Amino acid sequence: MNRRTVEAARTEAQRFIKRCDELLATQVGAYEPTTRSRVVRKWQHSTEAPKQTGAVRRASMDLTRALAEMRKP
Repeated sequence: MNRRTVEAARTEAQRFIKRCDELLATQVGAYEPTTRSRVVRKWQHSTEAPKQTGAVRRASMDLTRALAEMRKP
């Protein structure tokens, strides 16, 4: 582990968090009551936000690779 690999992993982690925030922003705002009078927020399916879900998956994969590189001696 050296400074370069740690900084690369940190950068990828920040990018992953940004992409997650973008995906969460696509969450449906509709609430539906359940049988016990609680409300549940519905989540959009990946087919309704393909750009955001793809970006999250790609950022996740890049972060995984950066973390693996950081663990190498």
